[in-house]
Amino acid sequence: MFKVRASQIFSHSMEDVVAAKKQLDAGASFTDMVAKYSTCPSKENGGDLGWMPEDALQALMGETISQIETGKIIGPVHSQYGYHILVISEIENQQPEGPFSANTLMKELNRQWPEAHTLLFKQFHIGLPTNGHGPEETIGSVCKSHSKNELEILNFLNTEYFDKHIAVIKPEELDLKIQSGTTQLTLLDIRESWERDIAKIEGSLFITQENCESIIETLSKEKELVLIDWKQDRSPSFLKWLRQKGFTKVKCLEGGIDAWTEKVNSHLNRYDIDEDDGYRYEDLIEEEDHTH
Repeated sequence: MFKVRASQIFSHSMEDVVAAKKQLDAGASFTDMVAKYSTCPSKENGGDLGWMPEDALQALMGETISQIETGKIIGPVHSQYGYHILVISEIENQQPEGPFSANTLMKELNRQWPEAHTLLFKQFHIGLPTNGHGPEETIGSVCKSHSKNELEILNFLNTEYFDKHIAVIKPEELDLKIQSGTTQLTLLDIRESWERDIAKIEGSLFITQENCESIIETLSKEKELVLIDWKQDRSPSFLKWLRQKGFTKVKCLEGGIDAWTEKVNSHLNRYDIDEDDGYRYEDLIEEEDHTH
């Protein structure tokens, strides 16, 4: 995974971008051509579009960025918006978020997640040696020996791991964090309002279908998020949804508010939910996916 910084000359006029390209080919300065022909607001910054994910720029360019040299002029490219001439100014690799890195020993990967070897074979044809991996072999060294893209494999492993392993925090551990007064923690209560009226953890944010979008916009991806539901019944699906939105530091309260009431605060009331009750956040996620 990587991010890209690019600049562009943009116009609705094909004639203008063609003229700009001819002058660029003749040695004209890119910033001069931006000033002369571009109608994009980025013109005020020399055409700079800032940093963006690789897939966003690839979708616009229609070609693979990893094969493009920094500083190469691309285009004219026609999009639904108009005509573009682009130049890649910087490319920066991004280390995928997750428990595994290039330095993770293969033996540690096997100990922590035995299924990973089967997945690597199916996805990348990386097989497990007859005698096992050596004590010094890492994910990075195995990628190199098999001529595989290290970042691609790390992203795959961490994504698959997150999908199959739900991170939890025990009620007692959460209580200690709260008592410490940490500012790097946000409690997100995803239950129905009637549930919260019966029992709640003070200081938690109550997220509903109506305020979901506005709440998500205020959350920091650098802080730890803890999801609170009844008995850890709804939080796993919501955790995966948050991860898709870029939140990687998310955990479920183990056992939900019910376990919290039993192990931390016995003064709170406990309650039951009928098995036929619907789960609002699964409905919310389905609605959002359908709209897109």
